[in-house]
Amino acid sequence: MDPPYESVLQDRGSNNFFSPVTAVSKEFEIEVAEPVKQGEGVAAYVSYKVRTKTTHVKYHEPFHEVTRRFRDFAWLHDKLVEKNKGHIVPPLPEKSAVQKYQMATDFIEQRRRALQVFVNRVASHPVLKDSSELETFLQANEEHWMLEIAKWQAETSAQHRPVSAAAQWFKNLQHSAQSLVSGRADEMQEDAEYIKIRDYINSLEGHLTEAHRQAGRLLRKEADLGAALTEFASAAELLGKQDNEGPMRVAFGCLCTRANEVAALSRARSEAIAVEFAAPLKEFARTIKSVQVAMADRASALSAYSQAKSDLDSKKVRLAKLRGTPGLKEDKIAETERDVNEADQRLRNAKLGYETIRDTMREELNRFQKERAAEMSAVLRDFALAQARNTAEQAKGWGELLRDLQQAAVGGS
Repeated sequence: MDPPYESVLQDRGSNNFFSPVTAVSKEFEIEVAEPVKQGEGVAAYVSYKVRTKTTHVKYHEPFHEVTRRFRDFAWLHDKLVEKNKGHIVPPLPEKSAVQKYQMATDFIEQRRRALQVFVNRVASHPVLKDSSELETFLQANEEHWMLEIAKWQAETSAQHRPVSAAAQWFKNLQHSAQSLVSGRADEMQEDAEYIKIRDYINSLEGHLTEAHRQAGRLLRKEADLGAALTEFASAAELLGKQDNEGPMRVAFGCLCTRANEVAALSRARSEAIAVEFAAPLKEFARTIKSVQVAMADRASALSAYSQAKSDLDSKKVRLAKLRGTPGLKEDKIAETERDVNEADQRLRNAKLGYETIRDTMREELNRFQKERAAEMSAVLRDFALAQARNTAEQAKGWGELLRDLQQAAVGGS
């Protein structure tokens, strides 16, 4: 089972990171720490220390520390997606050109936390934790790592070489035509239960995105309340000073003190909502996109299987026609037979590819549904408890103001 969200977040500066309490699995404990801005302007980036404690048999040393940047986490993510079709690869935080340029402290901290969640999710995945990509990411030295990045960038550049407008238009047209012809046929071959899950996942994305948006509104309102109370406290203090030594000065002084205390609670609660509620919701929404990537791999594999089957059928028909044609040279028939055999092998490969992804996804979706349901329930429970506790603390603060005012009234009489 994946670790609960809070277990993959460790406090900055904590000396207890490697304690059993924060363990995300029996084999890995990973911390992303010490973000440092490197460079200026559009070329600026943030480097992080990635510290690993592991008992995994593939790792020769129990402790590792490497320096990585966002691009390096992207390497790990993309390699895992490429080599693990049908698996739900944990998502990376989104890129933001504007935020990157500004490099605000809050943005850097939010990204650090999100990257820590990402790498710990990978390390707790039953398959991905054993990958050579994770091993390389966590322990490769600088020289080895830069070679890996250079190779990856060259491969990525080659895959995205520009094509002519006419060629791209024809490719898009061909893809659209194939989708119209084969899309519904592919759909009919899919398992009905899987289609229900797929539709549920697609609708869930929108609901999670909206829930995250509303959580953002909630934390902003809490922050605004804290700011308003702070300003109110200042106004009350100034108002009380108009009464040099009278009871009003004492009363407004009490109001200023308690309002500042409640304002501090609101500010702290806003920060807590961002980390403990809004961030998990955002990660849940990102994870849905990762599920959709796996589903797209399955759809592509099924489409390739259907296309291979159609191709084999057409070649068999052509072979039958050639065999029925009098006087045709044997070498022509032999060539078509080779084409049929090659098409048959492609069909076998395509079928195996689809069935492998299908079986993988069956396990992945079961794991995803169970673990995310339990995790989301825990997040909601903790949110409700924290809200109740915060409300009680604020009520206590206003209650103490009443006591202060009563004492001030008694003292002034």
